[in-house]
Parts: sequence; structure tokens; C-alpha cells
Amino acid sequence: MQNYCEICKLPAHGSHFGAFTCRACAAFFRRAILAKRIRKSCKLNNNCSDFRGLKTPPCKSCRMRKCVQAGMISDSKKNSKKKFFKLFSDLQIQKIDKNIPQSVEICLGRPNILLLSKSERTFVDLNYLIKQGLEILNFGSPSPLNPGKSQLEKMTLAISKPSRTCKKLSFANRDHATQIWETDFLSAAKFFTHFDSFMELPPGMQMQLLQAIWHIWSRVLKVANTAKLCNGKWDKNQRVFHVHDDFYVDLDDTEFDVSWMVSCSFEQVKYFLFGENLNAKIEEGVNAIHKLNLSEIELSFMMAQLCFEYAENRFSGTEIAGICERFQEVLADDIHKYYTRESWKDKNYAGRLAQILKINREIQRTIRQLRDKTHVARTLDILTVDFSHPEMFIDSGCK
Repeated sequence: MQNYCEICKLPAHGSHFGAFTCRACAAFFRRAILAKRIRKSCKLNNNCSDFRGLKTPPCKSCRMRKCVQAGMISDSKKNSKKKFFKLFSDLQIQKIDKNIPQSVEICLGRPNILLLSKSERTFVDLNYLIKQGLEILNFGSPSPLNPGKSQLEKMTLAISKPSRTCKKLSFANRDHATQIWETDFLSAAKFFTHFDSFMELPPGMQMQLLQAIWHIWSRVLKVANTAKLCNGKWDKNQRVFHVHDDFYVDLDDTEFDVSWMVSCSFEQVKYFLFGENLNAKIEEGVNAIHKLNLSEIELSFMMAQLCFEYAENRFSGTEIAGICERFQEVLADDIHKYYTRESWKDKNYAGRLAQILKINREIQRTIRQLRDKTHVARTLDILTVDFSHPEMFIDSGCK
């Protein structure tokens, strides 16, 4: 009986990497594993189904996703896990549980983000979220026109505020993670619709920028909301962190289930990515922002400036880099006008601005440090989650 390739449906030549495939698909998967680089997203909304390559070259993104869903896995998996255990031994992590689960159950999460898991990897489909983001960008700012307001003043209208009933999570899992991603991405989209210069860009460029900066934008907002939550008293007696408008976590008390995205425990991956200084870094950031007592205009400037400076570096040498540099000039003009008002004449606003930019530089430095460690974690299969739009999670700690 003739067996057919699970990827392209052409005659199969045997089992390759754990699935029945033809030699061409097996060679493609081998090259993709060796390359270890981020694949470009599909231009046809991830709906490609013909991978035979008879007329046009098959879409690499969709073909790789099909390989993962078919259960294909690298032959170097076992060697990677040996390296993984040795790595944590070198980092002096004690009591590593070597009974790492060999598979993750197939899980269907929220209806708008589909989570599929097979052969120790989880696939996250973000198409529905992208569609929602496009609808927000196409609709534009829902607030009435304010011709007399600066662009920074308009952006303050879109800053989300924590719910009065914000509660502590005792247990956090994949459902909470997807809820956080959704809220952060869509809130960032609404925020930037209030930035006139951003809305003048072509829709495709708007989405490209949004996919790059949404998690950068949310970092500052989370730290600012954490400062409010604990009233600036973040220490060993109160290690809470605001992650969503409706809930926060206690780093000492909340239990985290990360089995769907990493091949080790939460404590192990936290130590690997952030070391022993995570609490100290959070405390430093929370206390610095609380001490400044930022106005909403200053907070808007801080978030937007960090996002566009990050994007300028990420897209260095491209048209987007020049656009982001121009955006920063617009923000600088607006914050200068804000500080030169009558109410600021007798205050050291230059010192405040220097402190804001110092915090942003520290965040940028943390992002660069996390980038290298995340790459190692993905290479050694410590991170076991794949995304339909991987560009959205670059420098987020997940990609």
C-alpha cells in the first residue's frame, strides 16, 4: 500500500523526523532546523495548503507549521536536552527534575487564539488577534477630534487603567497568558491610533510597527501600574506585579504553569533568563517610576519614546527607522511644550526628562541581554512554543 507524505501529499519515502514524508519535505525540515532563523510570515494569511512546488515555490512558513503539526522533530532533540541539563548545572541550579514530560496534551484554549500542541511543541495561531488589531487601526481613534491638543495629550486618552476589582492570581496558566497578550496588543493598537503621525502611515506599515512594539509599550505600563498597586513599596514583603487590568501576580505566592511553553519549571527558566537579580531589577524600576510620580502625558511620552527608539534600532537601515526617528522628534517637541507651560517654570523639568530617558535606556539594555539568552533557550529547545507570527514575539522573552 502506497504511503503519502503528510506534508505535501506526494508519495512518501519513509519515516523522517517522526512523520511519513517525501525526501523533499524531509530535506526542507532538516535545512530549517539547521538554519535556526526566524521564518517570514505567510503573505496569504497562513492559508497555504499546496506544498508540492509544481508551479510556485511552497510557502516556507506554512510548510514548517505543517511539519510541526505532523509531529516532525529534530534528531538532535536528545542531545539538546543533555546540553540543557549541563547548562543548568553550570548555572548551579539544584534539584533539576530530569523527568521532563515527553509530550504536551493537545489543548484548545480561547476561541480567538488557537493553541495546538504535538510532539512537545505548542503552536499559537494569532491570526484572529491580528484581524482585531487591523480593525482597530482601520477604525482609528474613537475619541472626538481635538485640534487644540498635542499628540501626547491625545494619547493620554487611550491609557488603560487597572480595574478597581483587580485581584491577585493564585494560579497562572496558558489562558491567562493569552488573555494578557490579547489585552496588551489591542490596547497598544488603540493607544497609537491617537498618534496622528502614526495614523498617516500606510496600513501595512502600521501593522508591521505594531507587531514589533506592542510588548515594549506594555512593559512600561505594567511597571507604572505596579508602582500604583503597591504604592511604591515594592520589597521582599510585597513582590507583586501588575500584568493585566483585572489581575496581578505575587512573585512569591502565585503558582505558574508554564509546561505548555517551556521544557522545565518556572523557577528554572526564570533563573536562566533573568538570573538572581530579577526582583532587584523590578524593585529598582518600580521605585524609580513611583518617585517620579509621572503625569499621564509624561507616561505617554515614556512609552511612545521607548517604542520608537526600539523600533528604530530593530529596523536599522530601513524606511521604518527613519520614520521612527521622525516620530521621536514629534514627541520631543510635544514634551518640551508641555514642560514650558506656566506651571513648570519653576521646576527642574530637565532633570525629570533625564530620569525618564535613563529608565528607558535601562529597559533597552535589559531587552538586549534577554535577546541572547532567549536565542540560546530556543536553540536548546527550552522554549517549546511556536507562533504563526513569530515577528510579534521577538525580544518578548518568548521568541
